[in-house]
Amino acid sequence: MRIDGGADIELSSLPLGTVIGSGGQGQVLELTGTDILCKRYRDPAGTNGEALAVLAAFRQRLGPVDRDFLDSVAAWPLSRVTDRGRGVGFLMRRAPGEFSWRTPQGTSKLLELQYLIRPAKVGYRTIPQPTPPERRALALACARVVEWFHRRGMVVGDISHANVLWSLRPEPRVFFLDCDGFRPVDGVTVQAATDTPDWSDPLTPPSQHDFDSDAYKTALAVTRIIARNPYLLPGDGLDPVPASLDRYQEAGVRRLFSDAAGARRTRPVLSEWIHALSDHGGEAQQTPLFQEAGDTRPLYLDLDQRTDEPEQTTPVDPDPAEPEPPVSAPPPAREVRDRKPINLRVSGR
Repeated sequence: MRIDGGADIELSSLPLGTVIGSGGQGQVLELTGTDILCKRYRDPAGTNGEALAVLAAFRQRLGPVDRDFLDSVAAWPLSRVTDRGRGVGFLMRRAPGEFSWRTPQGTSKLLELQYLIRPAKVGYRTIPQPTPPERRALALACARVVEWFHRRGMVVGDISHANVLWSLRPEPRVFFLDCDGFRPVDGVTVQAATDTPDWSDPLTPPSQHDFDSDAYKTALAVTRIIARNPYLLPGDGLDPVPASLDRYQEAGVRRLFSDAAGARRTRPVLSEWIHALSDHGGEAQQTPLFQEAGDTRPLYLDLDQRTDEPEQTTPVDPDPAEPEPPVSAPPPAREVRDRKPINLRVSGR
């Protein structure tokens, strides 16, 4: 049985094993003897099976280089799982081992973003902490992955401390979970779209996630990584971890962070964050991916027309000007997912 070919797989044919995770949407189970996991929905009736098939087909339509990259940065749906023809879940690869950490008690946990953006606590002292340059590299990696999805027409949706993993091995990297929450820019989500508390876009309800809300949430991720502050918002004072940014990078990040408090369609896009976080002059700013109002054409090439050749870029000099004063963010009117409070304590402490 080939599980990564994109074709539907009947639930009854799967060697389902131990439940390793459970949440509001469903359960995650191991497939016995493999590194493959199955997410099984609690309410298949509330699941858009066609949208799930679209996500599996997206991977199949990528070229080999893009497909390998996707597998390295996301637990992407490989195949839809069906029960008598109805979509009830999907198969995905387990996150690589370097995205886990071992507690003092010897148990293994996923290395979620929350352990990067919060001050270190005794309970997770066994997590290797990044150097200041590695912290910047992790913020840059996060922006690059979101931009990669945008350039291929995918909206990420719910970006948060719980569904982005990180690792320093063999280099600073990130890995996205909950990929059934992604959708094509002109498509729909598998289930009702949600936001995580403290990560919602005050100007965009979950039902309208798009490139703009992704850019806002990536701004939160980037600056919270750089400042090691889990509650930082545009308009707040930005205090980067010492030595994480040089003066050019800090000026650029401060300017973009202030601009992220602006109206929709005026916020910095992903390429601007990539440019600001890169070694100055090392990355080019790309054309913004936002559509003009009323333009319903897809923002991306058909996947069949894509190649694996890198795009040509022209370096842009950074702006060394003094950062602008922060702009106050509009009052939040947030719709958030029903997620339990985070418990950062290790059992036994």
